[in-house]
Amino acid sequence: DEVLPNSELAKSNVSMKLSVIINTITIACASAFAPISPTKTHTSLTMTWRDDNIITLVPKFKIHEGKKEEYMKVLPKFLEKVKANEQDTCVFYGFVGPTEDDLVICREGYNSADGLLKHLANVDAELKAALENADIIELNVQGPPAELEKLKEPLAAFNPTYYPLFEGSFRSTKN
Repeated sequence: DEVLPNSELAKSNVSMKLSVIINTITIACASAFAPISPTKTHTSLTMTWRDDNIITLVPKFKIHEGKKEEYMKVLPKFLEKVKANEQDTCVFYGFVGPTEDDLVICREGYNSADGLLKHLANVDAELKAALENADIIELNVQGPPAELEKLKEPLAAFNPTYYPLFEGSFRSTKN
């Protein structure tokens, strides 16, 4: 048997440890992207997944010149109304911005097309107030194709872009 010098032995140990780490990462990555099971949930390592059926609405507002203060006063009213009335249908809701060029987006998620329509009825007064001080310059709607179909007529006036959710998309059951 050949005896390795200490420096060679150390290199060999590092090489073995790296090999174990690489194999572990490879297995974890392969598990994370394994196909979703037909039961609509999938466990990958310590995470449990389910089919994604969330309807996401992303309106982009351009604030009118000199109207930022008035527009920004309306945003807390949206938040209060959603918190008070949409616990069963709203998955997430919040505003991002304004940017330096006075753009604001709203990140909204609902459990169904009906939930999104309930939201629009709930915040009708706030939306009208916001649109006195800003324009919706872009509207993206994302979700399962069947749910998007239910929204085409009610949202037609906003000329949205629809993004059908890719078959097999998933989300965590922790959220």
